[in-house]
Amino acid sequence: MLANVKEVKFPTRGDERGRLIVQEGGGDLVPFEIKRTFFIFDTTPGIVRGNHAHHKNRQMLICTSGACTIDCEMPDGTKTSHRLDWPDKGLLVEGMVWHQMKEFSKDAVLLVLASEHYDESDYIRSYDEFLKMRQKA
Repeated sequence: MLANVKEVKFPTRGDERGRLIVQEGGGDLVPFEIKRTFFIFDTTPGIVRGNHAHHKNRQMLICTSGACTIDCEMPDGTKTSHRLDWPDKGLLVEGMVWHQMKEFSKDAVLLVLASEHYDESDYIRSYDEFLKMRQKA
């Protein structure tokens, strides 16, 4: 898997009472301090979310319920697609990765763990700007 995007499998613990998955910041699986979390849910069918990159913010995306697809474009132009469909699967997305979240199932809940507090200046919202920045790198 490319260094800018990495699929992660979280260990599941449990017994006859149910299962448990733990995510802790600063470890091997979530390799940053978690400064912000948010959920995307009740998404309109056919909608595409995201459509941006970050300068430095790192994110771990986890579909805690249902399923969704994450399309990523790396700084070198490589494109990947990832289906998140179980709460033990995560997708680490580093900075300078253009990403889109789509194909949300009706029951999808996408949890996002972020390395930074919200900062509008960290967002690259124009795809053309992303391409220009990518060419300079």
